[in-house]
Amino acid sequence: MLAGHFGVAGIVKAWRPEIPMAALLVASQVPDLVFAPLAALGAESMAPAAPGLSGYGSLLITAPFSHALVSNVVFAVVVGLLVHVFLRGRWGPDAGWVLGGVVFSHWLLDLLVHRPDMPLLPGGSGPPLLGLGLWEAPVAAAVVEGALVAAGALLYGWRTLRDLPDHRGRAWVYSAGVGLLLAGSFVFDLVAS
Repeated sequence: MLAGHFGVAGIVKAWRPEIPMAALLVASQVPDLVFAPLAALGAESMAPAAPGLSGYGSLLITAPFSHALVSNVVFAVVVGLLVHVFLRGRWGPDAGWVLGGVVFSHWLLDLLVHRPDMPLLPGGSGPPLLGLGLWEAPVAAAVVEGALVAAGALLYGWRTLRDLPDHRGRAWVYSAGVGLLLAGSFVFDLVAS
């Protein structure tokens, strides 16, 4: 769901153009950015959900720290507070709430697609494990993710073209660049999983 998270960043950028796209993209990936070093250390992992299973949505993710509900609330609050304290003057008085919300949106989207593999508490591996399992229906999961990508790219492009009427060439380049990033991440999700 890498691309779906990026799609949310594009949607929010259209709503709040003063917040840099880079900040929104990073915020949308905070749990996965925490997952990467933990996986490298062996504390978290990914493996096929069943022997021989491969392709889009086929992974069972063991992420008891980076994808626990309480961890993600903490990530959202920390990012929100950091933005509020250090960047609210540049990005708006409620930018901390917005970026914190983008951080937490990662967990909400993962709740939709993950199999029941996300704990409530950090380090928790026992019941209840959360996840609605949309990845069990890869076509449906791809449609949802594709819709988020399309919405993010289209709304970002619309807003950029609207806000830069005197710089149409630059606006088209920005819009095309973000559109390619989102589309490329969606293709990566479909092919690399």
